[in-house]
Amino acid sequence: MGKVQVVPVSPELQALTGTHVEMHDRPQALRDAVLSHFSRAGGEWELRVQLCTDLDTMPIEDASVRWPEDQSPFVTVARIVMRPQLAWSETRSAAIDDGMSFSPWHGLAAHRPLGAVMRVRKRVYEMSARFRAEHNGMRMAQPRSADELPT
Repeated sequence: MGKVQVVPVSPELQALTGTHVEMHDRPQALRDAVLSHFSRAGGEWELRVQLCTDLDTMPIEDASVRWPEDQSPFVTVARIVMRPQLAWSETRSAAIDDGMSFSPWHGLAAHRPLGAVMRVRKRVYEMSARFRAEHNGMRMAQPRSADELPT
């Protein structure tokens, strides 16, 4: 059992800490700021995990309890690097929201869930996607890369 954190490490992202985004009469101000940043700078994050080593001081059922890092420090296990890119568009959003479905089985075979309960969940994901496709009048398609998505 463990906790996961994603921590910005690129200087451009770290520089945004504490900055103010003027929202007055600008309902899309945060979206505009995100689009502006990621179109020019991209980003880099570390994926860190903290393993549970003591259920008394690291309760699983109360996520509000900070686990003591002196007992189990966060360890970096991966780095996420995103090149500068278009972070959002109306067309892409519609294609993803209405034309794609989430399932842990879309990933690599080695990363797929195990066990009987998870096999049942697979059927639920499939039925949910089929219902959404029929209800929205859309065909579900899972792209193999971001290059297959509209801009």
